[in-house]
Amino acid sequence: MLMLGGVHMNHLTEMAKRVNDVKNELADTITDRQSAKYPDKLGPISDVLRAERIKMISLYEELIMDDLDTALSRITQWGNATGALCSELGMTIDIALDELDYYREKFSDIIYEICEQEGCDLKSYHSYTKKLNMIIDQAAQSFSVAFVKQQKEFLNRAKEEIAELSVPVVPLEKKVAVLPLIGSIDTYRAKLLMEESLRKSAKQGISYFILDVSGVPIVDTMVASQLFQVINALKLLGVEAVITGIRPEIAQTMVSLGINFSTVKTYSSVKQAMAAYRKNNERQ
Repeated sequence: MLMLGGVHMNHLTEMAKRVNDVKNELADTITDRQSAKYPDKLGPISDVLRAERIKMISLYEELIMDDLDTALSRITQWGNATGALCSELGMTIDIALDELDYYREKFSDIIYEICEQEGCDLKSYHSYTKKLNMIIDQAAQSFSVAFVKQQKEFLNRAKEEIAELSVPVVPLEKKVAVLPLIGSIDTYRAKLLMEESLRKSAKQGISYFILDVSGVPIVDTMVASQLFQVINALKLLGVEAVITGIRPEIAQTMVSLGINFSTVKTYSSVKQAMAAYRKNNERQ
């Protein structure tokens, strides 16, 4: 959208001045109303949000003078940065987007007042309001995309942290560790099981590694295969790996499935595995 000619430029200049005049008042109004509306969520971060609202209003003041493509590009950058920030601040997307109508309404009023004051023709008024709506819509769209992206990244990090807690390699004594597995083992957790077992064994200088499956409800062919892979990978690092905690009902299921653990040392408990380890060391 090109705004050519002195008349149009005068209109835009007056609009920009008016936006600057109401900047602080508008930011205060939005901050007070939104904090009253959402006291628990927005009250503690009201000062941070007010500063961001000042930035938004100041940006629109500049966008008034920009051509449409430049304005949309700049508001997209604003949306990307602010969406991520609001997500980090713990806001919900519905609360964050709730205030966009304040800007739309106030800036629309300014356009109307200036056009009435300056005697704008209908075509000019339409072009000004159309540009405003496109800017606000783009702000909402880019803000939402960035907000959701940040939320997904946060959830993925949380998932990874929780998953890491589900694969706790616990040192028992020098060069000895146990991995107490609790709960079902899916493909993602099996991958993590492999990675964490190797990484922590190498880091801690482990030579004897106990995989305790007493907390695993089902040991099927997939789970058994994953355990074999971990054991074989540990062997490549010079780590002896044993399995403990196979309950009677699990043993019956394994036999019926044809799962053969004869190539792996198994013990009824961690205590028994440790006794075998110490006895073997005494012989050496």
